[in-house]
Amino acid sequence: MRFTKKQFRLIIILIFITAIVYFLWLVRSELYPFLIALVLAYLLNPAVCFLEEKGLSRSLAITLVYIVLFTVVVLGGAKLIPIFLRELENFSGALPDILSKGEELFYLIQNQYQNSALPHSMRTAIDDSILLLQQEGQNFTRELANSVLGLVSHFIGIAITPILTFYFLHDWHENKEKIMSLVPCRWRHELLLAIKDIDKVLSGVIRGQITIAIIVGILVSSGLYLFNVPFALLIGIAAGLLDIIPYFGAFIGAAPAIMLALLESPILAVKVGLLFLVIHQLEGSIISPKILGESVGLDPIAVIFFLFAGGELFGVWGMLLGVPVAAIGKVVLKHSIKLLM
Repeated sequence: MRFTKKQFRLIIILIFITAIVYFLWLVRSELYPFLIALVLAYLLNPAVCFLEEKGLSRSLAITLVYIVLFTVVVLGGAKLIPIFLRELENFSGALPDILSKGEELFYLIQNQYQNSALPHSMRTAIDDSILLLQQEGQNFTRELANSVLGLVSHFIGIAITPILTFYFLHDWHENKEKIMSLVPCRWRHELLLAIKDIDKVLSGVIRGQITIAIIVGILVSSGLYLFNVPFALLIGIAAGLLDIIPYFGAFIGAAPAIMLALLESPILAVKVGLLFLVIHQLEGSIISPKILGESVGLDPIAVIFFLFAGGELFGVWGMLLGVPVAAIGKVVLKHSIKLLM
């Protein structure tokens, strides 16, 4: 079988791409500072481009964005970090009492359950479901803790991300032109369209979801503070971070708050549950549509599927990245089909 020149070129390109992907897979454990820097550069690039359009040089624009960001982080940290550390210290001190109350409540519920007049088959099914839910919860918590500890253990790599981010931002246009120069002329128009669509998806998933998480964290902390629920700031931060996980993050974030409130009183637990329900409804009907819109481009069923698939394959990181990767894959597939038709 003889290949045409076009087919031979396509085979060479596919081999080259496969070799690059395989190499990146081999060194994947060392790529985290570059990936974090690339994400930060992507998030900051609109602000840098805006200042550049106002007449500033790219280097000066990046420096100004860094100064503003550093100022916000320092001033915000000066206010929030002492409160956060104080709550963390109080939580550590109260943890034995919380565990003791939780154990008492657990045994009380267990006794009520054991003395109930449920059929044996239904009781067995409930027991199996509770056991499975407990195991899944423990696995999720373990993976989340390992992910956080992994980031802490890679402190040096994280420390150099601002430098890498600066270079990514500084050479943004040059790198874009270099990549485009490697693409055949007849593909460039479609590739530019694909990049615009991918940017729309990432803007929704990354910038939009971070904004929503911050809003949810503030609403949760404020609501819990008004209800005098202990450790409102810690729970609010956790709820905001977990809200990045579509659909299920809101329920996972609500669980510790409701459990803590239940230790105080059932009425408080109901109030906290209603608070999370109201916030979830606000997020779903007002906040998310305004910020995200239809930028992700996936049906709810597809989102849930890729959420589960990502979690099954790669744990917590898979749940976080499954939806954006699937959305980008949809864009790439659509434009690839156009190129091949």
